[in-house]
Amino acid sequence: MGSCAKCWGIIISILAIITAVIVVCVYFTNPSDPSFTINDFYVSALNLSDISSTTTAANQTIFFDMRLHNSNKAMGAYYDPVKITFLYIPNIKLTFVVGEYTVPKFYQHNQKSMYVRETVATRGIAPYNRMVTSSVFIVKVSTKVGFKSPAYRKKGTVVVVANVRVGQNGERDSKRGITLFESGVGDHGLRCLGFRVSLLILSTATLLMIM
Repeated sequence: MGSCAKCWGIIISILAIITAVIVVCVYFTNPSDPSFTINDFYVSALNLSDISSTTTAANQTIFFDMRLHNSNKAMGAYYDPVKITFLYIPNIKLTFVVGEYTVPKFYQHNQKSMYVRETVATRGIAPYNRMVTSSVFIVKVSTKVGFKSPAYRKKGTVVVVANVRVGQNGERDSKRGITLFESGVGDHGLRCLGFRVSLLILSTATLLMIM
C-alpha cells in the first residue's frame, strides 16, 4: 500500500507540473492583440434633419466612442501612441482622409477596457445629396503594443480597420458595436488555435504514457 500511495503521489505531482506548464504557455507566451470596437459614431455635417448642417463651416466634426480592450488573462499591454484615422468615401471612385486623432501612450491591465470618447475636427465632408441615403467612412487604428511577462517580452505593430456606414441623420446605421479587424487575422487566429491544440495533444499523450 505504501508503494502504491507513493506512485500515485508521483503521478499527481507530474500532472500538476504538466498543467502548470500548459497554463504558462497558453497565458504567458501567446498573447492576443487588443480589440477595438466603435460604439458610437456621429458626423454632424451629414445630418439632414439639422438645418445648420448645410452650413459646413461650423459643423465639420466627427464624434466617436471607441472601446480598447485587452482580453489577455495574465498579461498587461503597453500601447505606443494610438493613431486613429478617419477616411471618407463620398463615392466609389474617391476616398480621402478627413480627420485624425491620437491617444497618448498608456498601459492597460489584463482583461481591462479603455473608452475613448472624443469630437474630432474634420475637413472636406460635404453635406449629403438628399437622394443619397447613406455613405461610408473607414476608421483605421494603428499603434504598437507590447506585452510583458516572465516568459514573454515583445512589441508588435497593430493595424486594424472597419467600415462605418452613416445615414441621413449623421449617425451610424449599425445599432451594434463595430469591431475593427486586421488583414490576415484569420490566419493569426488559426495559428493561436493550433498552438493551443498542440499543447493539449502533448499533455494527453503524456498522460497516456504515464498511465
